[in-house]
Amino acid sequence: LCVAGLGVYVATAAKSYEDFFGSGSISLSYVFIGCGILICLVGFLGCCGAMRHSTFMLLMYFVFVLMLFMVQVAAIVTILVFKDDVKTQIKDAALTKLGEFGDPTKSDIATKPIDVVQKGLDCCGIEKGPVEWAASQKKATYWIRTHDNDVPDSCCVKETTNCGKNEAKATPDPAVVHTKGCETALYDYLTDNMLLIGGLGVAVAFLELFGLCGSFMLRRAILHGY
Repeated sequence: LCVAGLGVYVATAAKSYEDFFGSGSISLSYVFIGCGILICLVGFLGCCGAMRHSTFMLLMYFVFVLMLFMVQVAAIVTILVFKDDVKTQIKDAALTKLGEFGDPTKSDIATKPIDVVQKGLDCCGIEKGPVEWAASQKKATYWIRTHDNDVPDSCCVKETTNCGKNEAKATPDPAVVHTKGCETALYDYLTDNMLLIGGLGVAVAFLELFGLCGSFMLRRAILHGY
């Protein structure tokens, strides 16, 4: 249930940012939910095996929990190995959307997702903050056609029409616009929640190992007639 709950939490938190960062977080959340449900079913199998003293059920429980544990370890290793590649892909996709921001034909895939992220994470731009919206940076290629040194209203601390005018600079007014880039804001958000996720992962791993040892010892006791 804890793993399924983590999946629901990730899905809920990432849903608003799916168009910006891609569907990877959503897919990962479904994996967590699936594993959580499977663990519940396997746990039920173990309980039945213990109550009925069924060595077959206990063996199946041991095998399934061991497989789940190995899959989770493999998933963690995969995330650690490919985290830099994923980070680069996300950054490239975000910069592409930055260049398309303001284009009426790209509203759903660029303008709206960036606005959602900047409002939700209290950030502005991708890497360097508000200055990325400046014409001199040549990143927001569509936006700078009509806004030389302005940032979108979604960058503002208190959003009003044209509140970001003349704030696309290296030292913007922090009372007017958010100065942190969205890449840094996302990293800070994940770091703040890492303790919760890590603690939950350790607890689940401990319970799985406890279940493995318990089922092995109980099956051994039944086989030897204890």
